[in-house]
Amino acid sequence: MGPIFNTVLGAGIKLLCNLINSWLEQKRQDQMILAARDNEMLQAMIDNQSKQASDPFVKISRRILFMSITFTMCYLMIYYAHNPDITYNIIVPNGDGHKWGFFSWVTGGKDWSVVELTGGLLLSSFMDLCFMVVGFYAVPSKKR
Repeated sequence: MGPIFNTVLGAGIKLLCNLINSWLEQKRQDQMILAARDNEMLQAMIDNQSKQASDPFVKISRRILFMSITFTMCYLMIYYAHNPDITYNIIVPNGDGHKWGFFSWVTGGKDWSVVELTGGLLLSSFMDLCFMVVGFYAVPSKKR
């Protein structure tokens, strides 16, 4: 009984290994098909971005936005430097309502207070946003 059992056991192990190998091969082929599809989609996106980047309207509109934002910030900096007594009243949430920031008016902040800001302080609170937008429009995209 020993040689027959060992032969059947060997054949069973061989069949199990063949099943596992065919399963792994199918997974590998699926991954290669997905990778080829993703590569084609990525190439199509890169080609689309290259076409848009070379579009004259896109170039001009980016430069106009960049210059208008930059000139507006420069004007406001000079204006507030010459008029330091300008103040603005803004409404901010109190307590638990402030944790959502700007969107707290949607989530239902119930306790509000009025805060007085000078023009320079208001301008400085938006300076990071301005630099982010200016950097976005000023730096050209790399061609791939």
